[in-house]
Amino acid sequence: MTKISIETKIKAIEEYCTTASSLRGIARKYGIAKLDFQICVGIYARFGKEKLLNPPTATGDFRLNLVKWKQQNLASIPETCIHFGFRSSGSVYQWERQYNEHGAPALLKLRPGRKSKHELKSRERDSTFKETESASPKRELILKDSTRRLKKIGSLEKASKKELAQVIYDLKAKYRLKDLIETLPISMSTYQYWKAKFEHPDEAEEELKSVIKGLFEYFEGDYGVRRLSAQVRDYYRIINRPLPNHKRIYRLMREMGLKCTKYSKRRRKYDSSKGPSGKKAKNVIRRRFMSNRKYQKMVCDITELKAKDSSKVYLEIIKDLATNQILTWEIGTHPTLEFSLKPLRKLIDLLPHTGYLLTLHTDQGWQYQHRAWRVLLKHGRIRQSMSHRAMCLDNAACETVFSKLKAENRPDTDYANQEDLIQAIEEWIDYYNHRRIQTKLGNLTPLQYEARLAA
Repeated sequence: MTKISIETKIKAIEEYCTTASSLRGIARKYGIAKLDFQICVGIYARFGKEKLLNPPTATGDFRLNLVKWKQQNLASIPETCIHFGFRSSGSVYQWERQYNEHGAPALLKLRPGRKSKHELKSRERDSTFKETESASPKRELILKDSTRRLKKIGSLEKASKKELAQVIYDLKAKYRLKDLIETLPISMSTYQYWKAKFEHPDEAEEELKSVIKGLFEYFEGDYGVRRLSAQVRDYYRIINRPLPNHKRIYRLMREMGLKCTKYSKRRRKYDSSKGPSGKKAKNVIRRRFMSNRKYQKMVCDITELKAKDSSKVYLEIIKDLATNQILTWEIGTHPTLEFSLKPLRKLIDLLPHTGYLLTLHTDQGWQYQHRAWRVLLKHGRIRQSMSHRAMCLDNAACETVFSKLKAENRPDTDYANQEDLIQAIEEWIDYYNHRRIQTKLGNLTPLQYEARLAA
């Protein structure tokens, strides 16, 4: 390629400034590379003609200051050249690469002028010998320090690029950057990307983290990523800001270690099948738990909880499958027949005239096989349905309420006595119906969904 004199470049710049021609057109007319012409135009506009005729001398301090300024300000090569009035973009690229690989001494010791082939080969031979001699022990030390910092992950292969970049960022004061990049499975460009993230964190992401953490603590760790994402997006919708993606929320929750662990605990289950047998009904629901009409399909079950003083509390609920609302419930200290009939009596009292068939599904507990239960159902014109034997999934729609109750409350053994436990259960049922959103209901509470269903 023909070398373009600086006088020709100045002539092209003056023509560009005095005419309406484009930068690309002028550069093509004079045979100047577009990037070089762009840099020259910027230097001319910032410093004038004198800086182009007398460029700065590339001393060691100048090179070091230039590269440091570029990396601290995340500037591009053209921006850096214009800022320092230096025309050679290729030199800036080479200096930054040497700085990243060998550190500041490489730029300070670099002498101006072209190196002879003999000098270059001798330097390469000497450096290769020194690196080969010291590579093995140094590599072992780097791997040892890196593994120590990633001990929670277990191995370097499982570490993400961000975690590897963090290790390099922490160890770069102890080892050469070049040795760290060659030892660990990460490229220089990836490291530079994450380094910029570490040194200049995204303010919007930091704000989103604080919102996520605040809402997670407000709901006392009951909400996992799906329901918490809905709450975070609602908050951003209220303040009229762009809604964050649920994948981004999940990534940030994972980085902050926010996880709902309340549902991973195994709890013992009350077995109501032990007792006198009566008449069993067919399974009419057959796991079809969906409905668009209130009272059309309902489920019922009993669970047992034990306070710290070993006193037991029993809870029976009747839940509507259209709105997921707990319609009626009863809390007692003994699972007697009279106890189990009370929620059904309350249900019959509040049932309106619907005009369609009503169904109440239970398991094969002895209370639900009793004649008194069947008589009450007949009085309320409700069809009876029962799960199959030892098939908890047949009544999963009701079992899930008990699972949420035991997961989102404190362990029942933390309550001193029956009175404290009963109060906690009643408060949770009120919370479930009025304030607890459900993703199945479109992130609405049961009462909100009922109002929408009736509208």
